[in-house]
Amino acid sequence: MISYQQALEMILRVIQPLASERLPLTAAYGRVVATSLVAPYAMPPFDQSLVDGYALRSSDTRTATPAQPVRLALGQTLTAGEHLEQPLGPRQAIRIMTGAPVPRGANTIVKMEESEVETGVLVMRQPLPHGLYVQRCGAEIRRHTVILRQGERLTPQRIGVALALGMDSVEVIRRPRVALVAPGDELLPPGAPWQPGKKWCSNVYALDIRAQELGCVSVNLGIVPDTLASLSTQLRRGLETDIIVILGASGRGDHDFAARAMAAIGAEMLFRGVATSPGRSVTVARCAQTLIVGLPGSPWAAYVGFEAFVWPALRVMLHQRPARPVLQTATLATPLQVLPGVTYFVPARLQPCTKGWLALPVENLLRLARAESHPLGLIIVPPHRRCLQARSRVRVQPITPW
Repeated sequence: MISYQQALEMILRVIQPLASERLPLTAAYGRVVATSLVAPYAMPPFDQSLVDGYALRSSDTRTATPAQPVRLALGQTLTAGEHLEQPLGPRQAIRIMTGAPVPRGANTIVKMEESEVETGVLVMRQPLPHGLYVQRCGAEIRRHTVILRQGERLTPQRIGVALALGMDSVEVIRRPRVALVAPGDELLPPGAPWQPGKKWCSNVYALDIRAQELGCVSVNLGIVPDTLASLSTQLRRGLETDIIVILGASGRGDHDFAARAMAAIGAEMLFRGVATSPGRSVTVARCAQTLIVGLPGSPWAAYVGFEAFVWPALRVMLHQRPARPVLQTATLATPLQVLPGVTYFVPARLQPCTKGWLALPVENLLRLARAESHPLGLIIVPPHRRCLQARSRVRVQPITPW
């Protein structure tokens, strides 16, 4: 068996980034940008008023006192969406609404409720500082600022910012196409009546949803009988996708047909067997431009294997850097005993603590499902370790944002 690092390097070496396509921003939620988005305008694109009030020159109020007020002639009212061509002259003021552009010449604003107005005249009884209640052009975003980098995902907030800057479309990476197939005579589809010796299939459906969650187009090829012909037929169907994931039949038993089915369709074997737990039977091949990944059939091992082997490949396809998910550090809550020579992946829930994050190992899928109200990750135990003591620092691959 090869090491996890060797396996991952072999996978990433044969993966190519996918092509891009242009979409309207309003239809690009969840997509990954192909080229960085640069602000074509500033935000706001002009100096604007933050309040309803009166715009004037601060220099005109320099000598204002309660005993000797300064009187400024009032002009027209300027509302949001309007623009005043003429600059504001000396000893003049203009009524201005929130969001309206501050006219040239004006540099400060007095609030409506703090102002004194006589017939056609604004009365100032104290000096006003420069820039009061004025939001400067580019105060939120300067022109030419990179607002979204290549490989980042479009969220509602990011789409909103791009739209507010006058953009209407974006170049995004084509969605990776992921096919999933579950061989096994013992497997029942969801809702089927129970039969002795049988069990309901869950992993192909759970990972179908996970692939969609990661921004992929998922092709669920479903459950197939434990025969070489059946699995080979489904693999040929899956060659129209970018990655085929086989859930089960990747071992070396009489009914494990993954490697033989890969060979039957002309795939080139990259490796068979990895020193990981779970996942010793992971098998990976390539046929033309399609990567084929054989994972263990156990829902627990399939879940971990998808995150450890498939997700990094998808990151390369989506132009995300680095290709390997960035590891975080956390404090281990309970000790872990492992065997040397194997890279262990231990699902854990994360909770805040005084030194960042506390990683609490999760023993089974039920506990994992119940833990999903917390951030989740995979504790990665390197192959040279035998025991990790409680309170030791560990490296964690995030599964959900945290």
